[in-house]
Amino acid sequence: MTTPLVEIKDVSKRFAKRLDVAGKIARKLGADIHEEVVHAVDEVNLEIRQGEVLGLVGESCCGKSTLGRVVAGIHAPSAGRLLFQGSDVATMSSADKRAATLAVQMIFQDPFASLNPRMRVEDIIGEAPRVHGIVSRSEASDYVDDIMRKVGLDPSLKKRYAHQFSGGQRQRIGIARALAVKPKFLVCDEAIAALDVSIQAQVINLFMDLREEFGLTYLFISHDLSVVEHIADRVAIMYLGRIVESASTEDIFSAPKHPYTRALLAEAPRLDQRKRDFAPIEGEIPSPLAPPDGCYFNPRCPHAKDLCRQEQPGLESFGNARSVACHYWKDT
Repeated sequence: MTTPLVEIKDVSKRFAKRLDVAGKIARKLGADIHEEVVHAVDEVNLEIRQGEVLGLVGESCCGKSTLGRVVAGIHAPSAGRLLFQGSDVATMSSADKRAATLAVQMIFQDPFASLNPRMRVEDIIGEAPRVHGIVSRSEASDYVDDIMRKVGLDPSLKKRYAHQFSGGQRQRIGIARALAVKPKFLVCDEAIAALDVSIQAQVINLFMDLREEFGLTYLFISHDLSVVEHIADRVAIMYLGRIVESASTEDIFSAPKHPYTRALLAEAPRLDQRKRDFAPIEGEIPSPLAPPDGCYFNPRCPHAKDLCRQEQPGLESFGNARSVACHYWKDT
């Protein structure tokens, strides 16, 4: 077995809202006030191998984007380890950590908010490779032209600002900015969600073409199951900060094991199931400020039993590199 390009080991991310002065005084006076801690990502384990696309799927606010930002180095994990090519990023030398940071780039959901409105496109794309010594200042202009062509943009437009482009073009600028530092791994955080459907197809095809041309590896974060089914080699299902199931795309869509995965797939519209009754998942996602005891899905699971309410299930591996976190997945 080859070493995974990126390995996530027991990674958790917490966000704490500290008490202000009034809150601290009130607590000293006996008020039942505590610091609020959001359990955004909770003991996640994943391996992503060179050249593959891992789709990360789940409902809104389940921690997908936070995990993506941890992988990209934007957020430091509160616990656990992040490994790049087998080495712990936290203990790398400065030079190795810089190389790892450049090798992992992120493409954000909003193609307008993620671009500096005061910078021209040539600077948005060309600044990082100049700063990091990938190209010299004299080579930068031709380098930007080449990157723009690769993502389907006209280099003659590089003197324009981001607001002078359409949404699809702005997302291509974001992709070009990421490619400019010659990454090995791209974290795509809902990278097509803000685009029109016709433009989404073009950007998906661009991702697939770039994967072939540059040998890229993707963590593709999305709530759109049809897109993930089309682009991903493997899929990880996330619920309230935890991975509840992971498997090949074919296995996930043909034979889901976790009740939450089955519920997600049942809600997805399909042309071959036009006459079925729509049955949404009952209940609301519990608050990440106070996750339930036991399995996080137990308040909404139709198969929950006493053990589910008392004990958190770990990921159980089986079959062809499959894993599921459910006490009773064999019985349902």
